[in-house]
Amino acid sequence: MKIKEIETSQLKLKCLDLITKTFVELGQVKDDKTLAILAQTLSTDLLEDFANLTFEDIQASFRQGVRNSKEFHLTVKTYYKWIKAHRAIIWNNEGKEHTDKRLRYRNTQGKLEHISKKLNFK
Repeated sequence: MKIKEIETSQLKLKCLDLITKTFVELGQVKDDKTLAILAQTLSTDLLEDFANLTFEDIQASFRQGVRNSKEFHLTVKTYYKWIKAHRAIIWNNEGKEHTDKRLRYRNTQGKLEHISKKLNFK
C-alpha cells in the first residue's frame, strides 16, 4: 500500500515505531517528546515528498541506512538521504526481471512463482 493510501493516524503510529526502532538500532535513547516530534515530521515528509512509495520501502531504506551508511545520528537530513538512495535503487530496477537483492521484499510473488516452477508445482 502506498504512503498516500495509509490513514494519517496509522501512518503516524508506523512512523513512531520506525523512529523508535531506528534509535535502538543506532544505540541511542531519546525522550518521548523527541520521538513524537521526529515521527510527526517523518509522516508529514512521507506524505509530501514520498507518497508513491510504500511503507515497506521506507522501512527498507531505514534498514539499509542504519547498516550501510556512515550516519550514526538520526535526523531529517539523514533519513532523507536514506529514502532517496533507496528510491533511486527502486527506480533503477523498475521493469527489470532480476532486481537488486535489496528489493527482494517487493518481489515475493515472483519468487514464489519461481520456486513453484522449480518444484514442478502448477
